[in-house]
Amino acid sequence: MLATFGRCRSGVTAIEFAVAGPVLFIAMLEILQGGVFLYSSAAVERATVAAARAIQVGSLDSTKAGTAANFREKVLCPALMPGMTCGNVVTNLQTANMTGAGYGAFVKPDLSALVAVTMDNNQTSYCPSAPKVYQYLQVFYAMPLFSPLWRSTVGQRWSVNGQTVVFVRSAAAFRNEPYTGSSFTTSC
Repeated sequence: MLATFGRCRSGVTAIEFAVAGPVLFIAMLEILQGGVFLYSSAAVERATVAAARAIQVGSLDSTKAGTAANFREKVLCPALMPGMTCGNVVTNLQTANMTGAGYGAFVKPDLSALVAVTMDNNQTSYCPSAPKVYQYLQVFYAMPLFSPLWRSTVGQRWSVNGQTVVFVRSAAAFRNEPYTGSSFTTSC
């Protein structure tokens, strides 16, 4: 009887799957979350470059660049990839004073990191400027997290909608072209 029990293999597959299945599922979930991060990162970079170029060459009019909301909705978000929510985009457009600190003004004094931006569009800067002016555009996309490992390690609570997200970031530093006839005005 003991010899028969030792040769029986009918439940081994179920037991092996019970042990290895959750590990396999978690690994697949983490790979999927990493893929979504790479997809979002590439999409934000592409949209940032397109929006920066539109500012740089002066192709924005007052309907597209009059407000930060118009800029996000009419210039930046159409350049995002399908499936990305425009409501999760935070922008920060500033003018760099080259007679002062220049782009160094956007770096912490100890050179450890960039100066933090408040992840709320009502508190970020939006300053499209005149020709031949240096600008710094930062774009952040709050990517929702579904992976428990990502939530516990890199996730942060986003105050705008209460989701746990990771911010995908992109930036562009540029000098506006010497274009003529900008149809919008700026107070910055």
